[in-house]
Amino acid sequence: MIEGMLKVLAASIAAGAVALAAAGAAAQTAPKPNATPFPLGTLQPFGSATPGAPAPSLPNIGRTRSVTPACAAMRDLIVPSFAAALRADKRFTETRKRLPNYADIVDDPEHAHDAFRQQVLQKLDSDASNLLQEAKVLNDALGDARLSADIKDPQVVAERRALQQLYDAQMTRANLLNEFVIREHVASARDGMEDNGAFRARGAAPQTISQLRTPTNPIPAMTAPPGMPLRNGIALADKNTMADWGASLQTFVRTNENQAAKTFLPIANSCR
Repeated sequence: MIEGMLKVLAASIAAGAVALAAAGAAAQTAPKPNATPFPLGTLQPFGSATPGAPAPSLPNIGRTRSVTPACAAMRDLIVPSFAAALRADKRFTETRKRLPNYADIVDDPEHAHDAFRQQVLQKLDSDASNLLQEAKVLNDALGDARLSADIKDPQVVAERRALQQLYDAQMTRANLLNEFVIREHVASARDGMEDNGAFRARGAAPQTISQLRTPTNPIPAMTAPPGMPLRNGIALADKNTMADWGASLQTFVRTNENQAAKTFLPIANSCR
């Protein structure tokens, strides 16, 4: 069974689309590839290919190879880590739908400061927390003694390097989304206080004509903080900006996933 599964991944790599799926009883049917530039394939090197069927044990691949440090790390650390990365990707697919919707609500004067904004923002907050939680699986694997930097086995070194690359990509996406959510919470709270007159000077009156003619809405920002989307308050433009931002984050992660999977494949082959 493992040989057949490895051929599936080899074909996926040739097409520019690779991935590792969960192992053992946790194996699930892979999601259908989406329209992103880097769709993922399927590999279940140590698990059952049929949902609901009992998970087979690691195939008899030779006493020497089956207990090598690289094979043990592949089975116990790499495969579960890649599964966590794929779960995060699946969650972020929903996040990408929410981002343009959030921009549309914020730019709508009727909903900019009401419960609709808070509801979508809370969902984005939950998404960011989920991505960070899945990234923790990879972080824990990197901290495992079986992938220690003190181990000089070339395959273990390659596994650790590729897993670090995968972790860095996952954390970059999670942190950027989390930063966006935090900034929006601050902006929402500030807008609410302004609506309640918290920042208005009591009894103060404009002293000049220029003050009387000051626009109600602030001038849109010309630049955005590093990694953040730049919105200008125009609903259609902001929806496109948020959609593009979500797509760029996903493409960045998928590119690193594919590169890491190409490192893992020959090691998995050597563990047959």
